[in-house]
Amino acid sequence: MRTISRRNWVKGMALATLGSVVFTDLKAADAPAIQWTADQDILLNNWMGVIIPESSIPGAVSLGVPAFVKVMLRDCYEPSTSASLTKVLAALPAIDKVSESEKEQLFFQIEKGKMGSDAQKAMATLKGLTIRGYMTTEYVMVNHLNYVMAPGFFNGCEPIKK
Repeated sequence: MRTISRRNWVKGMALATLGSVVFTDLKAADAPAIQWTADQDILLNNWMGVIIPESSIPGAVSLGVPAFVKVMLRDCYEPSTSASLTKVLAALPAIDKVSESEKEQLFFQIEKGKMGSDAQKAMATLKGLTIRGYMTTEYVMVNHLNYVMAPGFFNGCEPIKK
């Protein structure tokens, strides 16, 4: 049995770590990129506008949540989930020319499963990502949740008491 020096052990561990990082990055580079067409972008924005509409405070679309949803679908979900979502969005009736109450009723019907289980799952995914993206925007965090980036303050001008 051969003994190994500390230097050789550290070198071997560094190479193993570097190899695993390179392998992971190469594997991620082979992942298929999701291409969103302009029509799919409009559908996504319309449905996100139904989930969190514009009012006296900005809605999901004006705060840039669709970009967050696209990145999450690309990086964190299986490609089949994204494909299912785009297929369901394309199969749903157009909502750009109907009233807000009709849009909400259609969304509630989809949530209850009246349009099929695929549509129900896709809308649940879209709703969850929309809410997560909206609640983590800077506007909501700072103005409504009173988020402070670095809590606790330092005042260097305080006198020292003896």
